[in-house]
Amino acid sequence: LRDHFFMEPEPRDSESGAGASSSDGLPRAAVAKLVKERLPPHLRTKPDVAALLSEMAGEFLQMLTSEANEAASAEKKKTLSEAHLLGALRKLGYPQLAAECEAVGEAEHGAQAAAKARKRKLKGAASTLSTEELLAEQQRLFAGARERLQAGGGEPPGAAAPKGAPDGGRSSGGPPA
Repeated sequence: LRDHFFMEPEPRDSESGAGASSSDGLPRAAVAKLVKERLPPHLRTKPDVAALLSEMAGEFLQMLTSEANEAASAEKKKTLSEAHLLGALRKLGYPQLAAECEAVGEAEHGAQAAAKARKRKLKGAASTLSTEELLAEQQRLFAGARERLQAGGGEPPGAAAPKGAPDGGRSSGGPPA
């Protein structure tokens, strides 16, 4: 049994070297990078480890999607959902992984829901103002910016002096007068 899991992967015609990926697995370069990032710096792996992990991950994903597809088909659904995948994980004997994935999914959904609520709140606040009120608010903001600018005594960033100004019109991009 040990030899079965640690034997060399069978070569395929489509593979052309160490950086190749198979149609059944994940890209070997990506797998090798993941392995390298998670190993302590003093540990190394044999070159065929990435290929083996790639094949194993591909096989796992095929089993998972096959189980999820069966569940979706039983429900007469044409689209796989998170529930189908989580059920497939549990059916394949990975209840702990399913629980972890579910927790991550709930956290993501919570963050997305909060972002949507903020967007709706901002949209709702803007839509309660009439066009006249929005124009008056814009004018008030412009007047405040003008006052701050004049109180500071300087030009706003990117503002150009008119031609004939003390700087000779150089800030407008033209030749000196």
